Amino acid sequence: MARTSSDPLKAFVALRTSLEAERAKLTARLQEVDAALGTIVTVAATAAKPVSAPASKQKRAKNELSLKEAVVQALGKSALSKADLLAAVKKLGYQFTAKAPVNSLNTVLYGKKPKFKSHDGKFSVA
Repeated sequence: MARTSSDPLKAFVALRTSLEAERAKLTARLQEVDAALGTIVTVAATAAKPVSAPASKQKRAKNELSLKEAVVQALGKSALSKADLLAAVKKLGYQFTAKAPVNSLNTVLYGKKPKFKSHDGKFSVA
């Protein structure tokens, strides 16, 4: 089967080539602007590096209890839903640094060796 001009691979290569040419022009223009401003140009050296998300610089909170210990203590009296369990763990003084603390809670609840059981959306110690 012959490939036509609408071949996705050819379209990708053409787009990539076009973007690389545009990047080269923009890099050259930035160098001109930096030279006019008297700044050091580092764009050319970093242009080929892939863009990645910045590393998190959050420090881990100093908690007296591990999250698992806090969960066990919070579930000591009765079964709780995830939302109630999260609130109870926080009430015990456990400090989360994660943006989504429920994800950390899920890791404990559904870990490799689960110490907890779930029934009707409420968790208890197994």
